[in-house]
Amino acid sequence: MLDVKSEGNGYDPTVWLTVRGREGLAEGQQVKLSLGETIVCGRSRYCDWSLRRAPLYLKSDLSERRALEDGLAFKSVSRRHVQIAFVAPDLVEVRNLSANGTFVDGHRVDRLLLSDCRARTHALRLGPRGVELEIAPGSLPL
Repeated sequence: MLDVKSEGNGYDPTVWLTVRGREGLAEGQQVKLSLGETIVCGRSRYCDWSLRRAPLYLKSDLSERRALEDGLAFKSVSRRHVQIAFVAPDLVEVRNLSANGTFVDGHRVDRLLLSDCRARTHALRLGPRGVELEIAPGSLPL
């Protein structure tokens, strides 16, 4: 039997989830979320998952970027919109940081604990008209 030990800080590189854009401006942008890590998603380039680092945004010239930034999908996303923490092998905390709201599987949430992220994908919408992300299994179930 293989015995894999995690680091002392709770971080375990063998267990992870994927947070990725599902459609539109967000499509193609993804971040690996390892056990013990916390990420922030939003439009600021300083976020771990950022609209300003999405492939469509980066490939656009200056005038196209301004048009994207003037769109409702971009404006609905706050600079720091949502925090996602992978706190245990079967527990993910989603915390809204925005006045625009965060929606998980179609329901508005302020703070939510998901216990089945390693088994199924969850839809995460940033704002009522914002971009849609997904929290998807990455590694094999324990």
